[in-house]
Amino acid sequence: SLTSPNCGQWRDEVNSTARPFRFIHYDPIIQRKQKEFQDERHQRSKLNDDLSEIQNIMKKNINDILDRGEKLDNVQNISQDLLKQSSGFKWGARKLTLQARMQQ
Repeated sequence: SLTSPNCGQWRDEVNSTARPFRFIHYDPIIQRKQKEFQDERHQRSKLNDDLSEIQNIMKKNINDILDRGEKLDNVQNISQDLLKQSSGFKWGARKLTLQARMQQ
C-alpha cells in the first residue's frame, strides 16, 4: 500500500526512474484510492442534501404547529364568547318567563 512503512522507498524509485510506466503495478491502488475519495465526497454531498431536506421539513412542521396553535386559540376564544352569550340568553329567557308569569 502507499501508506506502508516503505513509503519513502517508492518515492525514491519514482524520483530516480526515467520510465513512468515502470510503476504500472501501482495503478490499481491509485484508482481504488481515487474512487474511495470520490465516493466519500459524493456521500458527504448526499448527506448534506438529506440534512437540508430534513431541516426544511422540520421548519414546515414547526410552522404548521404554530398555525394550528393559533387556530386552536381562535376556536377557544369563540367558544368562550358563545358560552357568555348562552349564559346571557339563558338569563334573558328566565327574565321573560318571569315577566310572562307576572302578567297572567
